[in-house]
Amino acid sequence: MTVFVGHSGVGKSTLVNRLIPDANRATAEVSELTGKGRHTSTSAVAMELPDGGWIIDTPGVRSFGISHVRTESILGAFQDLSDYAEGCPRGCRHGTGAPECALDDAVTDGRLTAERLASFRRMERAFS
Repeated sequence: MTVFVGHSGVGKSTLVNRLIPDANRATAEVSELTGKGRHTSTSAVAMELPDGGWIIDTPGVRSFGISHVRTESILGAFQDLSDYAEGCPRGCRHGTGAPECALDDAVTDGRLTAERLASFRRMERAFS
């Protein structure tokens, strides 16, 4: 089973209609003014695929709140960074310029790529 989940108007139902020709899921034209699609689906629907399997078309996501996420939780999703962060001083926030952050040391000595650390820090900034 596959579930299509994404922002409103990105083409989930259009893709379902291509995969299942008789699905007849409602779609709308992309706005010439904004270049964006519109929220059209109002309910999740499970449909059988012609060659086997199932797909669920869902209404678009308009917003996604994760204000409860803390830096430690994000760090846990980056296991490689989590291991290096054990060398950080107590209370280290792991942000750019954090004094004695072991993550910066891992980049400096080549154990960690700068891109990987930048990815983590972008997420961390979004939740702080």
